[in-house]
Amino acid sequence: MPKQGKRRKKKRTEKEVDISERELRQTPRCFVVKRGEVGNNIKDLVHDFREVMSPNCGKALRESRINRLEDYAAVAGHFHVSHLIVFTQTKAASYMKLVKLPQGPTLTFRLASYSLARDVRAAQKRPRGGSRDYSVAPLQVLNGFGGAASAVAKASPKELMVEMLRGMLPAVDVPTYNQAETRRTALFSYDPVEDVVHFRHYHVTQGTAGIERGVQRLLRVTRLPKLGSKADIADFVLNGGAASESEAEQAMEAPSATGGRIGVRLSETGPRLTLQLVKVEEGICNGGVLYHRFQTKTPTQQQVLEAKAKQRKSLQKRNDMLERNLVGAKANKKRMEDRKAQRIKDHQGGGYEEEEDAGAVETHVSHHVKAKAEGGGGGGASDTGKRKKFHPLFGKKAAKPAKDGTIEFQSTEKGKGGKGKGVKGGGKGKGGGKGKGKKGDGRMSVIDRFHQSAKKQRRGS
Repeated sequence: MPKQGKRRKKKRTEKEVDISERELRQTPRCFVVKRGEVGNNIKDLVHDFREVMSPNCGKALRESRINRLEDYAAVAGHFHVSHLIVFTQTKAASYMKLVKLPQGPTLTFRLASYSLARDVRAAQKRPRGGSRDYSVAPLQVLNGFGGAASAVAKASPKELMVEMLRGMLPAVDVPTYNQAETRRTALFSYDPVEDVVHFRHYHVTQGTAGIERGVQRLLRVTRLPKLGSKADIADFVLNGGAASESEAEQAMEAPSATGGRIGVRLSETGPRLTLQLVKVEEGICNGGVLYHRFQTKTPTQQQVLEAKAKQRKSLQKRNDMLERNLVGAKANKKRMEDRKAQRIKDHQGGGYEEEEDAGAVETHVSHHVKAKAEGGGGGGASDTGKRKKFHPLFGKKAAKPAKDGTIEFQSTEKGKGGKGKGVKGGGKGKGGGKGKGKKGDGRMSVIDRFHQSAKKQRRGS
């Protein structure tokens, strides 16, 4: 039978690198998710921003409608996640929320404009970038935050904004910095005129400075130039390597770590974002409002909002405590059930001989009870050696042979003698005459049995 299926490919070929606990704590990591009903463009923007934050981002994270922000905050400590980026969309605008875990604050930006990565690449003749470029975090560049304050009314708090943006990406460690690993850069540029932040994402290409472009193309390892149409290699070098208009731009020179100079070129890969700060909150989207661009609160209203925020926070603590108590109670109940099951199992496994002894005792008792029942009701009096006292209502005596002029118990009915009542069917009365009797059902009343038994005792004595 021929082999079915595709050829197996190795997916994990790189050796796993052990990361120290200090590096885990100091390296910022984030979740990039979407909330609510969003369009396809926002979904693509979430995917692009996950690539920007790679590799310190949950790129394969799958969110669902039932997931809440508290769920992400609950698992953030286990995965050493320090930030949460949430994209939402309404009929009015689209928003991006930047949350510092686990205690806040929360910054809400309105997306004044944005472009997806595919749109930026489509505008380029030769887009650059590869899968290896996303194996290292991008180099962060902050521009314009240290300048003059904005002239716009109710301008954004730059100090808080710059601290939150700076903490999104890992800082550069100068002693251990490797210049060759710089493959991407993320630029946050503040515009004081419009009070907005422009975000750009670039790929970094490094080359040798001070060399003609034709020679650089000859020294390139990948994408070797085609020289079939050239009669001499000098024509190719002097012509600038047949470079296009986009490639004719000279790379910017920068000092190298080895002491020389290198040429650095940036090519934009997207996405593009224009962020306008709208609101600053305490906590994780549920605290007091510290700043709002479009709303102004009086001191009294601000106090009311702060009181409500404290009440929500106390209620959240109470709910967390109740949930922990419930989990502990369930664990204790399960532990007690396991112990009880173990005791029952041990008792059943080691009590085989005790069951045999108990069965023998039970058999002996059953035989004794059976023999006592066969011996009759008077066996108890004979065992003790005392005569059982007669009770006129409940005691039963053995039947005696019938005599002339006597009536046996429970055989016929007895009637009163003389002119009184008699027994229908020829029963003689007390004076020897016949009397009229009522129909009987063959049974004696209690009082008649009492008189009859007393009479027989007197005769016997």
